[in-house]
Amino acid sequence: MKNILLFSLLVASLSAPLRAASNADNNNERIHYKCYVTLSDAREVIHGFVTSGETQSEFEQSLLGRMVFSADGITGSTVKVLHECVQAKQKFTSQKARALEANTPF
Repeated sequence: MKNILLFSLLVASLSAPLRAASNADNNNERIHYKCYVTLSDAREVIHGFVTSGETQSEFEQSLLGRMVFSADGITGSTVKVLHECVQAKQKFTSQKARALEANTPF
């Protein structure tokens, strides 16, 4: 009986950190968004973003003023206006965003 109790305590103590790590991974799940934005240089673009641990609303609020880089990886502009953000696998509701997305290489 003592052995069973000791074994149960050992298993419980070893599995607790694994459960905590699993919960932490779920809270930090990477979410991919595509957003239709106007940049500080007046260009309207579709840009991909990745976030974790934020709601979509929190993420969208954090975008204004964020630096984004062009395809060359050197030229950058800040987000001036956020028109629409959706998860990467969803469709935009705006026709203009859909048209820009069709011309944006991902």
